[in-house]
Amino acid sequence: MISYTKDEIISSTNLGRNIGTVLSRLRDKKLRKVAVIRNNELEAVMLPIDEYERILELSEHIEIANIIKQREKTRLDKSISFEKILSEQGINEVEL
Repeated sequence: MISYTKDEIISSTNLGRNIGTVLSRLRDKKLRKVAVIRNNELEAVMLPIDEYERILELSEHIEIANIIKQREKTRLDKSISFEKILSEQGINEVEL
């Protein structure tokens, strides 16, 4: 579970009044993230754009890796030998 420091939690009302300051603190790396609460419930998290893009890129890499693993497994299950392909085409290795 992710935890937040006192400085990283802000009410939606306070955020509305201080959006410029909060954005500057995120940009200047004085804050790593900001949790926005409304009616004492966590509603959203704000991140610096570079952190958001890093997370998104990492997520894409994980998705690609999972696709590759799935395809490798499928390919191994359905592999056909070179010799069998030649035989099905009526070709022998000498003719190549």
